[in-house]
Amino acid sequence: MVLCGPIGLLLLTSVVVGTFADDGKIVNGTTASPGEFPFVVSLRRAKSGHHSCGATLLNSDWVLTAAHCVRGSTPQQLNLQYGSQSLARNASKLVQVAAIHVHPGYEPHDKYVNDIALLQLKDPVVLGTRVQPVRLPEPEQPTLGNSSAVLAGWGLNATGGVVQLQLQKVQLQVFSDVDCSKRHQTQLHSTQICAGVPEGGKGQCSGDSGGPLLLAGSDTQIGIVSWSVKPCARPPYPGVFTEVSAYVNWIVETVGASSPTPSSSLWIGQLIVGRTPPVLSS
Repeated sequence: MVLCGPIGLLLLTSVVVGTFADDGKIVNGTTASPGEFPFVVSLRRAKSGHHSCGATLLNSDWVLTAAHCVRGSTPQQLNLQYGSQSLARNASKLVQVAAIHVHPGYEPHDKYVNDIALLQLKDPVVLGTRVQPVRLPEPEQPTLGNSSAVLAGWGLNATGGVVQLQLQKVQLQVFSDVDCSKRHQTQLHSTQICAGVPEGGKGQCSGDSGGPLLLAGSDTQIGIVSWSVKPCARPPYPGVFTEVSAYVNWIVETVGASSPTPSSSLWIGQLIVGRTPPVLSS
């Protein structure tokens, strides 16, 4: 088991045992349409400007990502590029991190259980047509096996490949909990889900960690990229994600305890908790 990112950590720790022939783009994905995923942001190392992990905007002040992307880092070591699907070291839309909230139950030695973290932003981002919050599922909402889902990210196009400069997407299948554990030959946690394709060759890779798995045809985030067996998209092992619905209550509690203003409400299911939906600006 090897994490999908951050990139630097994975390249130091993973053992490359082969590669897939593919045409790039996550692993065998395609370039996202302009504005297709206005909530996806790039988590970067502030000093170098290098992309490290994916993440999603929850509102103007908070970002959702994987715990393994930020554990051991200080807020000053990170920043986020938002409002663009093209990675750029000198991007104009950057925001600093004020605080890192790693789930207290995160345990990398137990199949990366509770691999989820929240980042509180130093300054609020301005919402617009290309900058929007992601929708969270209802608390404890089940993710059904065989559901169609979409993964978005800038991760490597293959093990040993390169970071994609344009945001990529790929359509995947959600596997049932039983099938997921059977394919990985270990009992995964009930707060984890798997997605991939039965034949392999499509899915997450290094640098996609922390990014979203979305219900196909929606802006509802059901998963956070956590880990996968290498080489990337190797059959029969689907990628493993943190199941977002299992943590909605923790997200609400953490955001509520740290946000004194109503601007930090969340989009959960069909409701905007605390305010009306954001007004789109150009």
